[in-house]
Formats: sequence, structure tokens, C-alpha cells
Amino acid sequence: MKSDSDTAILVVGHGTKSRQGIEQFNSVIDMMKDQARLPVGQAFIEFAEPNMQNGVANLVALVKPKRIIVVPLLLLAAGHVKTDVPSEIAKARIVYNKITFHYARDLSITTQLLDIVEDRALHPFSGMTPAIGLRSQPKYTLLVGRGSSDPDANSDLYKIARLLSERGRLGQVEPAFISLAKPGVPESLDRLRLLGAKKITVVPYFLFTGTLLERIYSQSRAWLNSNPAIPIQLAREMGPDPRIVELINQRVAETQSGGSAMNCDMCVYHNQVQPHVHSKSNPSTSVARQHR
Repeated sequence: MKSDSDTAILVVGHGTKSRQGIEQFNSVIDMMKDQARLPVGQAFIEFAEPNMQNGVANLVALVKPKRIIVVPLLLLAAGHVKTDVPSEIAKARIVYNKITFHYARDLSITTQLLDIVEDRALHPFSGMTPAIGLRSQPKYTLLVGRGSSDPDANSDLYKIARLLSERGRLGQVEPAFISLAKPGVPESLDRLRLLGAKKITVVPYFLFTGTLLERIYSQSRAWLNSNPAIPIQLAREMGPDPRIVELINQRVAETQSGGSAMNCDMCVYHNQVQPHVHSKSNPSTSVARQHR
């Protein structure tokens, strides 16, 4: 990529109907603007404005860039990362055919995000019974993600739960999903009870607050009503954090250097694999066999 002088950044968030969730996203953008050497714009995939086309238009009107780096502020690569954002970039390329668009990868699985999750789990905001030591190290933790129809993204949450378990600060970490995938929150809390949990910390694997986060808390409280002998601690979402801004800057830097790559091995949206062809040649003949 050429010089930074004509380059701008468009940070794309999921979007939410929660005013607090939008404010949290905006706080991250403000932190970026305070640090970035490049102009920074923002957009949302759904539920909030500006949408991506308007976000690009705002950035073009503001700085007239020759290149735009689109950074999805999303934790894992599911349908939004693999289809929705690329589709909007394709539309923008048609409208702004003199601008080069570069697509950074999602936040993915990183030490910074694991650190933030641990910090939130070790300082939960809500204990549901007075007996809970709010700063005690958990022995059993439920890590709750959004859930997706993409098995690659769902399997990443299992990997994250395993990594957190291996780090040893949150005890045994079990994954769960609040939508689109199983196991759900009640089933996973039941599993931890059967494994011998005497108290459980519930940690959302979410950047910002919103409707799904409230659903996690609501389902946890409902489960506690049926299992009053097992106290539950509720942790907060990641929220605005300088380490998230650091990650965004890393995604920008790796895109500028040409090092950005996505994990598409198990992607349900990946192009169908073409039949493999074995060929064998000699000076007079060529034989090809297709394996279907």
C-alpha cells in the first residue's frame, strides 16, 4: 500500500438498538481519533446509523481519501464479516471507483481480548446473593457468546473457552450461546451444576451492551430462581477499552503491510471446492483423471 497521506479508516460495528451500546462504540471511535495518524470514520451493519454506504459517503466528504481501510469491529468471523461487510464494500467500489478499498480482518482470538475477559470476570458487577465474594477467583465460569449459523465462528468460542481455562485464572470455563446455536445458557448452567459447581461466574463474550446481553442476564437470573443453592456472579461486557483500540490499530497496520488473512477453512460461505485433477504427461500423451 502507498503512503498514509491519502488513507482513511472506516470502523464498522455490528449495531444495536441500545443507546448505551452505541455510546460505547462511539467511545472506542473517540479513543481511536485521539491516537490515529489517519482520519477515522464509523458505520454499522444493522440497527443503527450511519449504515456502511452512508459511513463511506461521510468519510469521502470529510477527507476525500484515495484509499479506505475497512475494519470490522467484530469479535469473530461469521456471516457479517464474511458476507455482509464484503457486499457493502463491493457496492462502495462501484460508487467510488477511484477509491481503493482494503478489508481488514476481524478482532479474532487475541491475548488482549482474553485479558479483558479475565478482568471483567474477576471484577463482576453483580452478585445475586450476599454470600458471594465479588472479587474471589472463579472456579467455574460460563462464557456466553452471541452464537451464529457459521460453525467456524461457533467453534472459535470453544477455543476461547479452552484458552481461558488453560490460563488458569477463571477455573473451568464452559462455552454457551445466547442465540442461533447450542448449548444455551440454562443448559450450560445445568452442566456446570452437574460438574459440581458451588458458584458460577457468567461472562458475556461481547464488545458492547445490548438486547442479547440483557437476555443473558435475564436467563441467568431465571436459572438461579430454580437453583437457589448455587450463587451466580454476572460480569460485564468488554466495553470501551484501550486494548480494543490497540487491536484495531494492529488490524490497520497488518492490512497496510499486506499481512491480513482470514480463517476460511471451515467457512460455510466459502466457494465450493473444485474437483481435483491429477495430470500425467509425456512427449506424446497427456492423461488427466478427475476425482469427484
